[in-house]
Amino acid sequence: MLIKRLRLLAVILLIFPLSGCWDRRELNDRLFELGSGVDQLEDEKVLMIGQFMIPTKSGESSSGEKQSYFIETGIGKDAFDGLFDMQLKLSRRITRGHRHNIYIGEKMAMSGISNLLDSVTRDPDSRFRSDIWVVKGTTALEFMQMSFPLEKMPAIALSKLREIIGKRVGNSVLEILIEENVEGSGPTLPAVEIIYDSKLRKKTLHVYGRAVLNRKQQLAGYYNAMESAYRLWVVGETKRMPISVSMSNQKGTFSVEVQRTTCKVLTEVDDGRVEIDVNLKGNAIVQESNTALDLRNDDHLLTYETELNNHVETAILDVIQKAQKQFKVDVFHFGKAVSRQHPEKWEELNSQWEQAFSNAKITVHSHVKIKQIGLQGPPPNIQ
Repeated sequence: MLIKRLRLLAVILLIFPLSGCWDRRELNDRLFELGSGVDQLEDEKVLMIGQFMIPTKSGESSSGEKQSYFIETGIGKDAFDGLFDMQLKLSRRITRGHRHNIYIGEKMAMSGISNLLDSVTRDPDSRFRSDIWVVKGTTALEFMQMSFPLEKMPAIALSKLREIIGKRVGNSVLEILIEENVEGSGPTLPAVEIIYDSKLRKKTLHVYGRAVLNRKQQLAGYYNAMESAYRLWVVGETKRMPISVSMSNQKGTFSVEVQRTTCKVLTEVDDGRVEIDVNLKGNAIVQESNTALDLRNDDHLLTYETELNNHVETAILDVIQKAQKQFKVDVFHFGKAVSRQHPEKWEELNSQWEQAFSNAKITVHSHVKIKQIGLQGPPPNIQ
């Protein structure tokens, strides 16, 4: 008898978790935000922008030209105050658990994003697996008002673009939090812009590259897409690189894809002077050749390798020097290399690393080998 009562009690207890939502927040009371934006206003107030999915009725068809989203804004002294102002305009509670992207206007990025990050990391409803984008040259509001023909929700378009170019989706928030704890390192964020296509006579979005932030999390400048790719090679966050090279004799170009890329950084510190040696390796596959050289000839192949390595060394040194002289921010983890290779000297350099990095002597050595040339020697139009 006792066993039967225990079984009945167990069945009753198992029924409770199936009884519905305990917090009484039904789906009909929620409004899903898929994208957020933040702009700095003239009076130092903050403009918060939200892109929301328009709920559809049960059985309602999602086909047709009806817009599937709408945009709402709120103004406040800070992010929380602006979100509260936005909520007062909406009949459903904002839910940010499905948010893909956060867009920051250029003016806001220049003033600093530390307060915004504080709001994002403290809000239990905010997901860490979101990407933060800096909108180059304009506001987050203008960018979020743009439509995108391939996606019903424009807010998720950049997530798919980020996937296509080989970057992990949903890790920008985590990246910037990790970079805060890397010795001497400054964070970077993906950057997007609005461009006008004069031939098609329309505006469209374009992934520009990376926005570089200083240690105060203020915008210091931008790397374009190719410069950003070279940076990834140095920090070891990419395994392939598309590179197009113009021959030094100005007689043609060729393009390769460098695979299995590696980078080794060696440092020396002498009387406060830092020297950094960057060594790059990889295997290249020729994708296109627009020169008169026959790559089946060993001498011609060696010429290609020399031109390629000279190009890589010059390009990456330019990228590093741009960080040294223009941004004055170490975005290559060189400080981390110094701290590990010379821990006793890093204690002296840590507090003045920005200046030490700006004055450091940098050398770059590229040792890329061409492993595949394709199925033919010279281009078909060369006799």
